Amino acid sequence: MKIMKNQSISICINELTKEYTKQKGIFNVSTEFNSGQINLLTGNNGSGKSTLIKCIMKLIKYQGRIDKRRYRIGYAPEKYIMPEYMTIYEFLKAIGRIKHLYTNHLNIEIEDELKLFNLNKNLNKPIKKLSNGMKQKVNIIQALLNNPKIIILDEPLVGLDFDSQLHFTKRIVSLSKEKLVIIATHYPEKFRTKKKKIYQFIDGKLEC
Repeated sequence: MKIMKNQSISICINELTKEYTKQKGIFNVSTEFNSGQINLLTGNNGSGKSTLIKCIMKLIKYQGRIDKRRYRIGYAPEKYIMPEYMTIYEFLKAIGRIKHLYTNHLNIEIEDELKLFNLNKNLNKPIKKLSNGMKQKVNIIQALLNNPKIIILDEPLVGLDFDSQLHFTKRIVSLSKEKLVIIATHYPEKFRTKKKKIYQFIDGKLEC
């Protein structure tokens, strides 16, 4: 099915609960995330942001219902454990193949992304020799490969310097005009756009 440029994309969450203990987890969360804006999840560490994302990604079992169409999803977890023996280029190429990108298109997309994140001079650098900031850039790039319709990022600003944060937030604001973007962050003020909705987790409960 061909997706029209202005077609709305949504994720509907109904009475979602993931309970670790009576005090820890997320409890009876119902909400809807829509394209055309940035959806920001905020809250203290352990409040439920990452748990909700993992439920959406079906990485953990939960009670309740999550309705979403089968669009391509680009996901960057808070901590991505990458194979340290691979170079940046080898890792991104492997991810691209998993996402069914053809070689010629994949090479072009990797090259473009590396330039945008100022990593093009380091494409043959082993991951084990990367700084935390460089690893975070690679984490973001792998999520954006193959032009996903849904982008879900968990604390993407962590490790990025000021200029990289500015570049990234401008780009993600632009992408959110046509895609569904969900970002867990401690810094909602960094995303400078009027088209954003902030969801705050407090003790496993979600407030908009």
